[in-house]
Amino acid sequence: MKGLALLAALLLLLTHPATAGTGSVVANSDRPDFWKGEVRKTDPRLRDVPECRTNGCDRAFVSVRLPAGLRAKPGGVELAIRAVGATPDDSLGFVVYEGSRRIALVDAQIGPARSVWLPKTSARYTVYVFYNPFVPELGSDVVRYEGLLENENSPRASSRELLPDLEVLPQRYATFETPPPFFDDVAAPGSSCFRSEVEEQNARKCLRFGQAMANVGEGPVDVRYSTPAGQRPHEVPGSQRIYRADGTFRDVPSVGVMHYHPIHSHYHFEDFSISTLENSAGAVVATGKKNGFCMADTEMPWWARKGNAPQSYPAPRCLDPEPSSPPGVDAFKNGISRGWADEYWWALPDQMIEVSSLTDGTYVLVTRVDPTDKLREASDGNNCVRIPVTLSGLATGTPTAVLGSTPSRC
Repeated sequence: MKGLALLAALLLLLTHPATAGTGSVVANSDRPDFWKGEVRKTDPRLRDVPECRTNGCDRAFVSVRLPAGLRAKPGGVELAIRAVGATPDDSLGFVVYEGSRRIALVDAQIGPARSVWLPKTSARYTVYVFYNPFVPELGSDVVRYEGLLENENSPRASSRELLPDLEVLPQRYATFETPPPFFDDVAAPGSSCFRSEVEEQNARKCLRFGQAMANVGEGPVDVRYSTPAGQRPHEVPGSQRIYRADGTFRDVPSVGVMHYHPIHSHYHFEDFSISTLENSAGAVVATGKKNGFCMADTEMPWWARKGNAPQSYPAPRCLDPEPSSPPGVDAFKNGISRGWADEYWWALPDQMIEVSSLTDGTYVLVTRVDPTDKLREASDGNNCVRIPVTLSGLATGTPTAVLGSTPSRC
């Protein structure tokens, strides 16, 4: 047997030559196993690995050897990576081979995290983590990452519905910086407002902030809609898909309409989230215009937590129709898988509140997800978060914003 194992390993290396670094992890219990690696722009290209012919790659060996008790339970083995210390322009993908056969490809280009579930069957795989930024010229020369392999058990098959549970995460950054160009939208030098924000909202001083919405429920947030092939009407009706533990589902037409956003070049689910500023008396003094989002799995805020689902809504997939769309139809979906979050960067258009009428002081930035209850979810108790923000220099050309350190629920 040792001779056969050695021969198999030799054939694997001949099929997929070595890269700059390797990791080795094994799923043989209910505990996670980890590895670390890095991908460089200048890593040698690999002729025999299609995903590495034009990109730098790092390699890891992954083995699944679960005991019989865990193999018998429904679910899979989570294989995940997350970039460490990366910029918003950095992105990694990965591909999984069993021998010379490709069994999984994860090529999302937005956000720091990626994942799939492997079968619980005993097997040995080779994983190639590859350089995959949405705009290659903006990516870092080196992107470091952490890898994870962990057994995951799914609920036993039944007709029980697996509802999502949206949770607003506290804002992590607020600023009056000038955002970089986004598609055809730009900000004037020294301005914190995009041209579209000036034209559509008469914005003059834009408090910009990032925000993230997580799903801590048993099932995904899943919104579906469709258009005639090649057409993009201004509005189209949408529905929420609710899954059951046995894999079946039902579609609930209660989410209103999707609106096409010409700057973002895709449809937004309206009334997904809204942000306001309150003064010390609790009165709303300013409201953000942005309430439409194109949901996606972009980060795993609870790394290595049991119950994290595979990445089912990669970004920027929501920009394009599903490959399985019926003839004559462009079918779209967007959502957030269990254990994932969708983060919106502070520098995106409309990710701001206009504050030119305010004076210096400490306010409360309040963000609510699903404020009009369009989505069916397990609980609304975590749908709102409050965080202090101190604004200074509003009457000058160099205002500042500082977030407090004590967020709270509404």
